Amino acid sequence: MKPSIIDRAKLALRVYREGIPARHSYKSNPIVFPEWKLNQPQWHLVDLDAYIREGFNMNTLIYSAIMYKAKAMSSVPLRAYSGDLDNPDLLPETHPLAKLCARPNPSQSWREYAMLQEVWLNLTGNAFGYFDRPARGAFPTQMIPLNPLRVYILPGDNGSIKGYWYVPDGKTMTEGTPLLPKDISHVKFPNPGDSLDGQGYGLSPLSPLAKSADVDNSITDFLKMFFDSGTMISGLLQFDMPLTPEQVGRVRERWKEIYGGHTNWDEIGVLDQGGKYQRLGYTFDEMGFETLDERNETRILGPFGVPPILIGSRIGLARSTYSNYDQAYQMFWQDTLLHECKLFEDDYQYYLSDGSAFPALDFSDVPAFQQDIPNMVTAWRGLVEYGVPKTMAANVVGLQLGDLPDGDVQYMPLNLVPISEAEETREAQTEAQQPEPSEPEPAEEMPEEGAPENATEDERDEGGKSVKKNYPGPTIRNRRSGKHMTGLVGAGNASSRLALSKRLKSTNGKYLPD
Repeated sequence: MKPSIIDRAKLALRVYREGIPARHSYKSNPIVFPEWKLNQPQWHLVDLDAYIREGFNMNTLIYSAIMYKAKAMSSVPLRAYSGDLDNPDLLPETHPLAKLCARPNPSQSWREYAMLQEVWLNLTGNAFGYFDRPARGAFPTQMIPLNPLRVYILPGDNGSIKGYWYVPDGKTMTEGTPLLPKDISHVKFPNPGDSLDGQGYGLSPLSPLAKSADVDNSITDFLKMFFDSGTMISGLLQFDMPLTPEQVGRVRERWKEIYGGHTNWDEIGVLDQGGKYQRLGYTFDEMGFETLDERNETRILGPFGVPPILIGSRIGLARSTYSNYDQAYQMFWQDTLLHECKLFEDDYQYYLSDGSAFPALDFSDVPAFQQDIPNMVTAWRGLVEYGVPKTMAANVVGLQLGDLPDGDVQYMPLNLVPISEAEETREAQTEAQQPEPSEPEPAEEMPEEGAPENATEDERDEGGKSVKKNYPGPTIRNRRSGKHMTGLVGAGNASSRLALSKRLKSTNGKYLPD
């Protein structure tokens, strides 16, 4: 039914006043940031300066763990390849991507760049890299690391990141430089409390261990103050006479002057008549520094994923031995650093791949991922002995053997028999072990009178006479005993020969002897 002239006039008047109504969007982004956050630099979650100053610069455990990871990261070079990830071909050193991987920028080698990015990632939970392009859409000529303390995220419309705001050192927030998302690599650790739904700042590993680090720093400060101020726990000087404030101050200063400081370890304290010393504090054993150190080391190294033995910490040396150092090293690479390497590699491949070339980390020089040739050979031999062709067994264990002339031939040891045949073999073996009944021995004839003791009668007739001849002794047949068989099922005994014979007969006489 067509609308009436009045309805069409009303609709025309509404369009004139309000404009053409917008059509409903069926593909709108459900993530919408608050309007007061749009296009505004987002402040950092924590005081990163304090993390660097009190964590990395002052705490030996934090420094050792982060630097161990940074050095390990720098041992994995970034290389340029062509082809695909399954069959990569190394590009020549003159290729632009190969040059960029070897020297990210004129001031840093790849090792320096990788170490700095890993340090910032473990300190702040974020690592920013800027790709410098000579023109819009051109291939980057430099990769420049950006200090996470100076990079701020700018949320945009439709739940996306509009860009980044970089504030150089010595500049105010209004004097920053905007950077496009396509030119920034942002590697971060997960942050469940991120207000930008995973697109904001990452969570620093120092956040869950901050209190334990403060306790460890306080213990270090206490020991430093103890050795600077005195060699004894603070105590109380008592006198049996009243003292004026001036006398109290003079006694305190005098006692500290004579017996205070680490240079007065061997000084002997002397009190006048009526004075005595009373200890108020605890000794080192009573304070349990060993237990506190082990607790702090465990809680500090846990978030970094570094086994204590790898950095030579007290609990690592006390609870582990150098015999399982290799196991800790393998665990560190497989459970911790490999994941962080992949975080960086994913971003490099996203921003630097052009369809014909791509970057990738090379783990071939890492001892944790090198092939264990002796164990691989042992595993390969075991598969071949159980009937797996040589080429297939080499592919299973990852052993590179090349083309073998008998690579497709199956080998089977002769001592492998079916269970049913093994049962028959045992029965045959049992029968063979039982002794056969011995034959009755012939009765020995007595020699005639006047004959030698060793003479027996010869039944032959020589000229009609009975002749007796001398023999070495009576012929006696020894008793035959049953053969003692072994109970093993193998090719070297009678039972295996029985099984082999039966197995060969089942192949229509093939391989049977003529």
